[in-house]
Amino acid sequence: MKKRSKSRPKLSKKPFIVVGLVVIVLLIAFVIVDKTTSLFKKSPDMSGSSYTKGIPQSSGSSSSSSSTSSKGDGTSGGSSSSSGSSSTGSTSQSSGSTTQATLTTPLGNFVSDHHPNHGGSPAPNTITSVCSTTPGATCIISFTMNGVTKSLPKQTVDAGGSTYWNNWTLQSVGLTAGSWKIQATATLNGQTATATDAMDLVVSP
Repeated sequence: MKKRSKSRPKLSKKPFIVVGLVVIVLLIAFVIVDKTTSLFKKSPDMSGSSYTKGIPQSSGSSSSSSSTSSKGDGTSGGSSSSSGSSSTGSTSQSSGSTTQATLTTPLGNFVSDHHPNHGGSPAPNTITSVCSTTPGATCIISFTMNGVTKSLPKQTVDAGGSTYWNNWTLQSVGLTAGSWKIQATATLNGQTATATDAMDLVVSP
């Protein structure tokens, strides 16, 4: 009798394929995790190194800022001293200006002609007036007769110490025929100084 050969059951290859795929997936996952971990490790090192580098820089900048602030203190100290000197200078200037601001009594040829007339003949009726006093003061020339006062417009004395009224007429001021007292009044910083002309303005018809 022939012996029957027992057929061995064939092993399925699917489990091996599955195991191989799992191993491959695990290897890929391990490689990815390893790279990711290395990246994370490098990142703190880099940030740490940059942070470490940043510390000296920040400390250097803070030291420079402190030195700057100290320089600023020195500068402010210098400015305070200069302000002190300027205040002293302003005080001396103000005292000097106070001395210069002393008002002087008006002088000058208050009228160029003491005997004018309205008709302009034989003497012209146009007159020139001058008032000399402290520069910056205001001056006014007034004419008084029988309680009536007429005056030239108020003017400011120039740096040369004089102010002028050129070629004004009797009619423009309203001076009628008669004898008018002439007076010049200067004003400056609440001070007033007055001068009276020794001669009257005698106006003829």
